[in-house]
Amino acid sequence: MNIPFTTRRRILWGDCDPAGIVYTPRVFHYAIETVEEWMLAVLGHDWISFHNNLGLGTPTVQMGCRFMHPIRCGDWIELKLSIKKLGGASINYGIDGYNEDQQHCFEVDQISCFVDAEKIEPVRIAEEFRDKIAAYAAACEEKGK
Repeated sequence: MNIPFTTRRRILWGDCDPAGIVYTPRVFHYAIETVEEWMLAVLGHDWISFHNNLGLGTPTVQMGCRFMHPIRCGDWIELKLSIKKLGGASINYGIDGYNEDQQHCFEVDQISCFVDAEKIEPVRIAEEFRDKIAAYAAACEEKGK
């Protein structure tokens, strides 16, 4: 696995507004996809596995975005995930998008909380996952993000 976790995707026409620039809400979708792919790679579970096999959910409780450079239809975007903070029940992710010229196009700040899937109440992140998340965060820090 790359450190930081990195995935690529092509910007499709359906992702764009009539001007051919990525439609703002799609960036949140890209970030959520990146988090799920990271969870599978690092924690060994995607969202449906957490829910069906472990009785856990990880809903987003806060999300924001800052745009620095437009992304257009046909562009390839590279998404990189970092851990900004690991709380007792929460994780603060940073998802950064770069175009093919390595221009920083956007940054998404997302906070998710581990919850009991039935009660929808926060639960402490299990040590097994906490250790993996902390190791990933440390590896990113060591590499300079």
